[in-house]
Amino acid sequence: MAEQIKAVRGMRDILPEEVKIWQTVESIAFQTLEAFGFEEIRVPVVEELKLFQRSVGSFTDIVQKEMYVFKDKGNRILALRPEATASVVRAYLEHQLYTKRKITRLYYAGPMFRYDRPQKGRYRQFFQIGAEIFGGKSPYFDAELIVILAKIIEKLNVSNYVFETNSVGCDACKISYGIKLKQFLEPAKDRLCQDCQTRLQGNVLRVLDCKVISCREIIKEAPVIQDVLCDDCRKHQENFYTTLDDNKIHYKKNPYLVRGLDYYTKTVFELKIGEEENAVAGGGRYDNLVSELGGPETPAAGFAIGMDRLCALINLEVKRKKEICVIFLGQHALQKGTAILNSSRVDGIKIVADYEQRPLKNHLKIADREGVKHILILGDNELQKQIFLYKNMSNGSQKEIKFSELSKFFKEIDNA
Repeated sequence: MAEQIKAVRGMRDILPEEVKIWQTVESIAFQTLEAFGFEEIRVPVVEELKLFQRSVGSFTDIVQKEMYVFKDKGNRILALRPEATASVVRAYLEHQLYTKRKITRLYYAGPMFRYDRPQKGRYRQFFQIGAEIFGGKSPYFDAELIVILAKIIEKLNVSNYVFETNSVGCDACKISYGIKLKQFLEPAKDRLCQDCQTRLQGNVLRVLDCKVISCREIIKEAPVIQDVLCDDCRKHQENFYTTLDDNKIHYKKNPYLVRGLDYYTKTVFELKIGEEENAVAGGGRYDNLVSELGGPETPAAGFAIGMDRLCALINLEVKRKKEICVIFLGQHALQKGTAILNSSRVDGIKIVADYEQRPLKNHLKIADREGVKHILILGDNELQKQIFLYKNMSNGSQKEIKFSELSKFFKEIDNA
């Protein structure tokens, strides 16, 4: 027997029953986003490495440790995207979408890749649904993103959720806060993990994002950025909170929330469910990223939903779609019946044909084992009468369906 090949570590298969849950979540998310005026964009999985180095930040764990980087045959250094915001910004600039609308709202969905340590809810290939707003500097745009996330999560029948929020300020605020934070951490640097000792010199705000317990204990006593926010950043954040209150959003302020990406300015937020420590969604404002990637000064904000983590946490019952199984008895019935069946199919109705030749009793046993309740049977006798024999496996009832009425019958079953 040949060696069985299994999925690469950190990658996984999403099987049909789980896919049904994913499709339900995706449908709810897409419909909600489109109701707020967002349009879908699809961007490549592969980009030039420098796109992420310039956008995500050279001192982030993503760029330093977690990216899948390779050279192609043209000797270009490329990367599998670790997140999609940078790709969407690149597309926004490359295609000059800023010339078409003053405010551009885009959403996307697809796989991302990070060479991270696999654990519950975290994979090396993971899926996100995200949204970006370009051109709006008002805190109402920040709040709109949270309102959208709240609507999505409530449509999924999740009530025990909370948004953690903070401001990381503008560039000037970040510099002032970085100096203050570094002064606080320097005396304790020997107790920081090795990564945080490096962050202390390269990008001190990254220390706040560390998950190591010893570092978390030190951070508890650290100064907060609210002490150094400029008037503009403070006003922006106050208006943002007022808007959340007006929309009855459940949130709490987390003064040490910075997120793991360097491009954020002012508002940052994460969505958490129940007692889970890890967020299922997060985002914020990034007013400098468009210009840093070569475009005009453009305020922007966005979020991303971690589909793997969200779908694992929600208790969503997906109604099984009605399935109609069609059985052909004999080669002549099979040859003639398939054309009749295929010309009568109705979009959106699941009609599954079994082309294998086996006794009717065996066909029915298989249907019963697989939970199929609606059976159509075509043999030579039925073919001569130009009918299918319908059998209801739930109550044992039977009736004849004329070939000419087959499409109507499918619709009746679907609506029953």
